[in-house]
This record gives sequence, C-alpha cells and structure tokens, in this order.
Amino acid sequence: MKLARIEVVTSFFGLFRGLAFGVVVSLVGALPAMAANVVLKTEPDLLEAERAFQLRARWHDANTVELQYAIADQYYMYRDRFHFSVNGVPLVLARSKFPAGKMKTDATFGSVVTYRDSVRLLLPLALTSRGTNLSGTEPIKLDVSSQGCADIGVCYPPLKQTLLLARGGSTFVQPEAPTKAIGFSGAKPTTLSDRLKQGK
Repeated sequence: MKLARIEVVTSFFGLFRGLAFGVVVSLVGALPAMAANVVLKTEPDLLEAERAFQLRARWHDANTVELQYAIADQYYMYRDRFHFSVNGVPLVLARSKFPAGKMKTDATFGSVVTYRDSVRLLLPLALTSRGTNLSGTEPIKLDVSSQGCADIGVCYPPLKQTLLLARGGSTFVQPEAPTKAIGFSGAKPTTLSDRLKQGK
C-alpha cells in the first residue's frame, strides 16, 4: 500500500511539474507580442510636422497672398502662434483678419483659439510695402512660422517654412524643402511643458 501511495504522489507531482513547465513556455513565447503591444500603446505613431500641418500658398490677387493649411485628423493649430515675414520684413496680421476658430482651454496658455481640419489665411502684402520692395517682377520670399499639437497631448515646436512666390502666377506652391523646425532638428513633437522653452 505504501509503495502504491508513493507512486501515485510521484505521478501527481510529475503531472503538476509538466503543466507548470508548459505554462512557463507559453508565457515566454507570448512575451514578444505582449511587449509589442506595450510599445504600441506607449509610443503611438506621430506624423512629422509638415505632414500634420500641410501648407501651400498662392497669389490671391496682385497684393494678397493666400495660405492654406490642411490639418490632419486629431491634430490642431494655434491661432496666435502664426508669424509672417515678406522679404525679411515682419507682417503683422490683426486678429480680426484671422478666421474664426474653436476655443480650447490649454494647460499652459489658458484659453486659446485653435484650428482643426483646415485654415485659410489672406495676407495683405501692402502692410509691408514701406519696409520692402514689393513692386516689379521678382518673386517674393514668404517666411511662415506656426505651431500645432496632437490630441494625445504631444506638441510640436514652432515650425518655420519658406515659400517663393513668382509674380503673375495663381497656382499653389509648396514650402521649400527641407522644412525646418526652429531650434529642433526633424520637427519632432515635444511635451506640453517643453513648448514654452522652445517657442516664444
């Protein structure tokens, strides 16, 4: 009887050990997939700035340039972070000349106006006529700085783009390549708290 009991106990422990080994092997095999899921959740894919906020421009009339931004889904831009210069001379656009946007309560900036999907801006170049020569047939150099964020709480540093607009044309042109981020190579996004340090 004792021998039979010992054999039963030994068989039970052998079975338990085999099951435990199988569970461990299964868990080890699943680790890469589990790790991949964790990486995907903690490091979501983010668009490069020039893809998240696609800019193009054209002559609207002889004295006005039209800017159009196509803003990617789940991204937005700040109204008060746009800055412009024409042939090196700053052009200040009054807030009343900006399109209506959506109010957003921002953890850093407080109540701000934002744009989603798209935004169209008209720049009256006559505002810079005293500081630069806008007559003649030479192309103008338009520098545009903007800033936007993704809904997941990650923001991009201010993005500076340059466009050359030839006189007499009405077709849209793209910014010169490469697109550059001010003080940040690659135009990669930053956290909300880093935004103020990188852009003013």
